[in-house]
Amino acid sequence: MLVTAGIAGAGALWVSGCGRDKLAPPAPRATTSWVDTLPPVPQSYIDAPVRYDLGPALAWLESEVPREFGDLEERRPARDNERLHYAYAARRSPFRLDISGRQATLQADVEYEAKAWYNPPALPEVGASCGDDEHRPRARLTIKSDVELTSDWKLRPHTIASAEPLSGTERDKCKVTLLSIDVTKKVMRAAQEALQERVRAFDARLAAFDLPAKSERLWHVLQAPQKLTDSLWLVIDPTAVRIGMLELDGDTLVTTLGLSAHPRVTGGARPDSATRPMPQPQDSTSHPPVLHLLTEGRLPYEVASTILSRELRGDTIHVARQTFIVDSLQVNGVGDGRAAVRLAVSGAVNGALYLVGHPAFDTATAQLYMPDLKYDVGTKDLLTGTLSWLANGVVEDYMRSKLRITLAGLIEDGRELLEKNLNRELADGVHLQASVTSGKGLTVRAAPHALLLRVVASGQSRMVLDLRPEQVAGSLSLGG
Repeated sequence: MLVTAGIAGAGALWVSGCGRDKLAPPAPRATTSWVDTLPPVPQSYIDAPVRYDLGPALAWLESEVPREFGDLEERRPARDNERLHYAYAARRSPFRLDISGRQATLQADVEYEAKAWYNPPALPEVGASCGDDEHRPRARLTIKSDVELTSDWKLRPHTIASAEPLSGTERDKCKVTLLSIDVTKKVMRAAQEALQERVRAFDARLAAFDLPAKSERLWHVLQAPQKLTDSLWLVIDPTAVRIGMLELDGDTLVTTLGLSAHPRVTGGARPDSATRPMPQPQDSTSHPPVLHLLTEGRLPYEVASTILSRELRGDTIHVARQTFIVDSLQVNGVGDGRAAVRLAVSGAVNGALYLVGHPAFDTATAQLYMPDLKYDVGTKDLLTGTLSWLANGVVEDYMRSKLRITLAGLIEDGRELLEKNLNRELADGVHLQASVTSGKGLTVRAAPHALLLRVVASGQSRMVLDLRPEQVAGSLSLGG
């Protein structure tokens, strides 16, 4: 959670006491400009299940493909025998859907009857039939569709229809016994051709589906900062997309998008949206989902000053047989990545000492400390003559060992805040779900206005995409 506060001034603090010497060194000045850098973070792999409700599409298919098709009065010429004509009528069962890998298979069982007419040379035409109400031949209609996702996010479908006898037994053969003619293959071919004619139209409609535009819109959503609170923003920063296999859960088609990303939480004004072009889809989701979220906590300098003053006020420091007392500490940013600590003392000397250094984070204790703390140039220049005893390193050693601030509470507060705010709707039909199980401090930086604690919050995250079925236009029929 980001906390903002003003920074106390860095003017000299005069402390009355019985000491003979008074110290009033100038405040430290920046020697370079402030440059903020983000520490490296392990790449995140976000699991993104995509669910597509097939219920409406299956209902459409059932309504558009007639249960009964063909016509016993519609004569069809046999391709291999100009004297033979036939007709058929069939009734199908509801379609069944199966998904295997990236192939969808629709099947329906059919019972049918057929008639045949034969016009022999110099004789009258004769006709006969196969199948009756009790013993009709059976067949199976099958539609198999493979859809390839091209490198430019277009759908390239390939759908094949077929019709075959349900079994190879006499039960499922259509033999016109009076004529000794088997018209099974002819009926199967007619049904298959009628079905294939329609699936070509299905392929054309599927290929015309504007998936690139829809994918591009989603990519823009993922690249845009998501507002968590008034001052916190989630930046997902996706870099790659991997496509998994298709599965069927009831009437819902499920696949998985695997996102590679470098997510982070940042504070302040809304960050700019990323402009990385949408990458080509990769064929795999082999990486297990894991979330490594770079977050930032701010410790205002006035808060750090209050903590340190409360902890160290009244400490005595013994230097070269001299003793003085810690009255207060004030921490400020120098402006070049260093922090300045103003140590106000009384006793053998009255006044202030300035020390500067770079903050660091102790991962074992979750504490902020400053291992390279030393006198500032302005202070060191004053420690000559009668004050030279202060320059022997005792004060610097004391400050390096004592200046510690525990940040475990700040990290835990941030973890709870993240988990609360990461479960949200990113856009219509795009839901982010996350669990944050731990937070690990990476580094502390001395920014001009606050101490910045960079933390990696780890856990698991996924996005659930609920796609709505498109309205399919046109009708489908199987002749007759």
